[in-house]
Amino acid sequence: MLFDERPKENIEDLYDRNRELKLLIKLIRECKPLILILGLRRTGKTSLLKVALNQLNLPHIVIDCRVFEENISISYNDIIRVFEKALNNLVRRRRKIINFLKSIKAINIAGLEIKFTHMFKRRISLIEVFEKLNEYCESENQCMVIAFDEAQELAKARGIRFLPIIAYSYDNFPRLTFIFTGSKIGLLYRFLKIDDPKSPIYGRVRHEIFLKNFTREMSLDFLRKGFREANMMVDEKILEKAVEKLDGIVGWLTYFGSLSIQYKASEKIIQRVLEEGSRIVLNELENFFRIRYIARKRYQLILKRIAIENASWIEIKDYIEVKDRPISDSNLALLLNNLIDAGFIEKKDKIYRITDPVLKYAVNKYF
Repeated sequence: MLFDERPKENIEDLYDRNRELKLLIKLIRECKPLILILGLRRTGKTSLLKVALNQLNLPHIVIDCRVFEENISISYNDIIRVFEKALNNLVRRRRKIINFLKSIKAINIAGLEIKFTHMFKRRISLIEVFEKLNEYCESENQCMVIAFDEAQELAKARGIRFLPIIAYSYDNFPRLTFIFTGSKIGLLYRFLKIDDPKSPIYGRVRHEIFLKNFTREMSLDFLRKGFREANMMVDEKILEKAVEKLDGIVGWLTYFGSLSIQYKASEKIIQRVLEEGSRIVLNELENFFRIRYIARKRYQLILKRIAIENASWIEIKDYIEVKDRPISDSNLALLLNNLIDAGFIEKKDKIYRITDPVLKYAVNKYF
């Protein structure tokens, strides 16, 4: 169903992403080594990935890096524990893989369960695991996808260097396709060091798929089709109001549709989406502030000024200095760039705006 709040897995439930889906499937079939799926929060990146993987029916590992979102830092053991769980999910679907992994000394196998050794002298080598997965794929004459959902969280990793591992795999394991999704696009680029000549993956070809928000017409069509699926007739004025308040973000439109099926579509339901969505986006902001607590007040002032009305650099600077104290140009530039990289705001034609209408609502009400 279009209004299923969970990430979509079936192609019939994926609305108007045919072009992006065809491209992603094509790239995976060609075993392209590095693919990025980019888009703001709640635009359907995970759904696109899951539908593509189901269509292809290829072996795959998906690491949901959102489990690290509240962490200030990520240890080697944190990452290995999550990877171990994902690898076990794969082994249960593709049992022959065990025959390739059992030669790795840092892996213990009991039946169909894999355990990684965490002792430093014998700790697991991801390159060694990827090598064995590539050998399995060679024997099956197929590709394997290793995906990191919301991969920018890996920038917090300590004690493990990902980029040399990805670069080595890119060069040596032709049957493996690495996919990174990211809503905090600037942070993902920063983690991958896309423009840094010293980066291990600098200069290597990457394929990018960018998911945009729905247009107004697409948003209305999405809602109409979703309600038809549910055999519901909804007043066009309510649909117009929902799109006006929730914009073209499919996650919020889906939530509105789901609540409307349960409680009947109305302006009260739109308001409920704004209120409940506010708790979600404010929690995301708290995670952002957690590692930037010294500048917390100034981040809040920036967001408050932009939430009141889209603003220029000088308007933001003036607002901060009236509400707080003088701020240097370099410091303001750093704060603005961090908010852009995290996907909370965007800059267009020298004007800054909040990208998510629910975040804008929350900042106006609670800051």
